[in-house]
Amino acid sequence: MYLHKFYILFLISIAFFSCKQKRSITNADTYNQYLQAGYIQKDVKAIKTEIEFWSKRLATDTGSYINKMELATYYLKLFKLNGNIENMITGDSLLKSSSAKVNNTIPEILYSLAQTSIGQHQFNNAALYTAQAVKAKGDAYTTTLLQFDASMELGNYKEAYNALKKITDAGSFDYLIRKVKWEDHNGNLNKAIETMEIAFEKVKNKKTSLYCWALSNLGDMYGHAGRLTDAYNAYIAVLRKEPTNLYCLKGIARIAWLHDNNPAEARRILNFILSQTNMPDLKLMLAEINSSEGNNKTALELSKSFVNVVSSSSYGAMYNKYLIEIYNEDLKQPVKALELAQHEICNRATPETYDLLAWSYFMNGNIEKAYATTRDFVHNKTSEPGAMMHTAFIYAASGNKKDAKKLLANCKESSFELGPEATKKIDNAIAEL
Repeated sequence: MYLHKFYILFLISIAFFSCKQKRSITNADTYNQYLQAGYIQKDVKAIKTEIEFWSKRLATDTGSYINKMELATYYLKLFKLNGNIENMITGDSLLKSSSAKVNNTIPEILYSLAQTSIGQHQFNNAALYTAQAVKAKGDAYTTTLLQFDASMELGNYKEAYNALKKITDAGSFDYLIRKVKWEDHNGNLNKAIETMEIAFEKVKNKKTSLYCWALSNLGDMYGHAGRLTDAYNAYIAVLRKEPTNLYCLKGIARIAWLHDNNPAEARRILNFILSQTNMPDLKLMLAEINSSEGNNKTALELSKSFVNVVSSSSYGAMYNKYLIEIYNEDLKQPVKALELAQHEICNRATPETYDLLAWSYFMNGNIEKAYATTRDFVHNKTSEPGAMMHTAFIYAASGNKKDAKKLLANCKESSFELGPEATKKIDNAIAEL
């Protein structure tokens, strides 16, 4: 009788324990087929064939701006696949040469230059090329879209909103994806997701590239909202149509690490991606994983490797945000971080870049300047979790504990986005307030 009761209690305890465990979201059997080099190699080979073709065409007609445009397009596609920054620089250079050949009078080239400038974080250049497109009598609809894009990146939100209001077709995909950005900027994540879902419905039966772009972005947004199963399903759906979408594999790796508590699987996915492409930020994720496991030496080596790569002039300001964070946190070089943060404000004066400046002041011990900067330019102007966390720490240090507590409580809802190290700091700060 006693053994029977013990056995029942044992089963109950096992059932209870099982209920307490988080069910894994990721399933390697679903995505292992995409961890194959063949997909990338096939696409890279096809693009290189096109590059060879258009290079020969250009060699026989060096004055052809059309040949330069086509060649630029394929170099930019190659960059997207293999992450080699020199391919982006070559593509950008060919576009500039093509546009110069026709005295910057062909709007379509200027559109491409504006978009490429945004990709390189040269936001003032993006605004300049957009203005040139307007001068060249470019399509009013397209130039308005680009005006919105450049204005949002530069932190000129009034101009961005005015551009958005000019778009009369509120049901178009182009309008909807910019409405998403506007809602997200204003902290309306649920509204942004709803709008992105509508946008996806517009293109899900159209071009594969649009389908994949829209759904991968939707997956990211689901992740920010804590809807990780939806995020995972979105990434898998994209990979079924576009097996070379390494960005979605990265998203799956993050879910495997942070939700499924499977850092080994996350590391396996990330190492595969690194074997196929030069995506420097993957090293930062690997550094985070190692840090969370207590492998601080390896984490620091990965951070240093990232810094060595992206400090090259080829990358320009593309990774300034990460560099500022690493100089402040990992490398203990706050003076260098402050110099870079001040430079970044000139590149784009957004609440997020002012947060980097405020945090750099804070890490340099200038609490007064940190508080004034975050109070005037960051607090209540962005819902980005990292910025809210920094603001909370700065406010707490300045004696404004009431706002600090509210901000930290909001940050807790973004644990997946912030990662375990930041979440641990938030928990400690809440306990001390």
